Amino acid sequence: MLTIYDTKKEFAASDCRIAVLPVGATEQHGSHLPVGTDTIFAECYARRLAEALDAYLLPAVAISSSIEHRKSKGTVYLKSDTLALVIRDIAESLQFSGFSKLIIANFHGGNWIIKPTIRNLNRELGDFQVILLDAGEVARPRFHEILNHVQNDIHAGEMETSLMLHLHPEHVADIKRQHEPDFVPQAFMDYFDVGDITPDGYWGFPEDATAEKGSKVLELMLREGIKYIENLDRITKQVRANTAGEAGE
Repeated sequence: MLTIYDTKKEFAASDCRIAVLPVGATEQHGSHLPVGTDTIFAECYARRLAEALDAYLLPAVAISSSIEHRKSKGTVYLKSDTLALVIRDIAESLQFSGFSKLIIANFHGGNWIIKPTIRNLNRELGDFQVILLDAGEVARPRFHEILNHVQNDIHAGEMETSLMLHLHPEHVADIKRQHEPDFVPQAFMDYFDVGDITPDGYWGFPEDATAEKGSKVLELMLREGIKYIENLDRITKQVRANTAGEAGE
């Protein structure tokens, strides 16, 4: 694995062609989790992926698309089109210096702009491939095996609090209980700040979190993430082989 602590000589001697970019956020996570929660998770997840893939671990994008939390002091955000430009510039610079693949390890659901951005990049950058690996989404179909709550556990709830209890229990404070929370549709974040529709800024069931669940969730995310990448690699080879065959006819 390569990191920003390696030198020009070490990069030149390496045949590494894959880079992993952690993308988190700096935003409120209720009274019990730090504002850097998503970035802490993204860095951990990306490091584990980079180790497994012998890739180049990039420094995290710690400020991203968090406008839905803008009323909460401590939240810092980029506008979505700014984040799209940041992702585009990072991908193009990696391609120019000899990399062939960028894996974006995203840990913030509000970064929805990344998806259409990489869809465009994968048409524009030739054989250079940009992969969006949303840690929560790839593992979500199996969350029910570990967590009590899959629905309405969106932000600083059972899943994220469990992860933090596993990784950094010293950063988990007392939970300000929300009795009988009235959950609105998640899409309502398009219209309101999260602080306007949840009493303490979290959206879910952190009271059910445990460190054991966090350990299991992290391992599940890693397994499902690597499986996703392997499946994409397989399909990519098939498509490129078919395209080359058609061109040769």
